[in-house]
Amino acid sequence: MNAKRGNRGAGAALLAVAIAAFLIYAYFLLGTDYSTVIIQFTVLGAVGVLLAVLGWIGYTMLTAPKEDATPS
Repeated sequence: MNAKRGNRGAGAALLAVAIAAFLIYAYFLLGTDYSTVIIQFTVLGAVGVLLAVLGWIGYTMLTAPKEDATPS
């Protein structure tokens, strides 16, 4: 039972952080003069994450052991 209670607390904390981060992001995007910079960093981060995942998939395919092609 205690493990479930701890997970709920962590979940509530993550939810609160996500909501706060969204509100801060929205404020800087819509309420300040830094909107262009915020959009540039957002796109840069999204492209960076996408290319990192693509590179990780390529690395995994490159270093994976070869499977035997003979039918069993």
